[in-house]
Amino acid sequence: MGDSIIFPDQTTMPLPPATVAAIRAASAHYATPLWSNRAERVLKLGGHQWISPPSPTVATLLWAAQPSGLVATAWKLFNRDWRTAAADYFSDSLRYPYHPRHWGQPVIPLVDEDNAGQQIGWVAINQQTQADENYALFVQFTLLEMFAPRALPAEYV
Repeated sequence: MGDSIIFPDQTTMPLPPATVAAIRAASAHYATPLWSNRAERVLKLGGHQWISPPSPTVATLLWAAQPSGLVATAWKLFNRDWRTAAADYFSDSLRYPYHPRHWGQPVIPLVDEDNAGQQIGWVAINQQTQADENYALFVQFTLLEMFAPRALPAEYV
């Protein structure tokens, strides 16, 4: 892993040294990838995984000043498949009757891993990289709504 990433749309983003160190520390626990593509139904982020804005607290403050949508970036270990879940949520109005379909299809819940897995908002997945040699992938998403932590509705668990 270098000191920057390149997204599929060719956007290059420098990585803060703290992010590089956190990824290396996290990936050191794994000798091999746990899966090639994990079907994950929500975007779960711990505070250490936020790159820009640098934390959920800062994201909440910035989103309050820009509630029309705030582009954010984070990292996760191992490939994820949020788009499949987003498509399911969008198309199945019986199982997900309160899903915010007015924002379009790639919308999934945002969950705070540091706060008992409670939902803190809704995001649209914009793009993501594939896992690198440290098993890290980078995801760019738009924060569509941020709110105080609350239980994730059962249908999303």
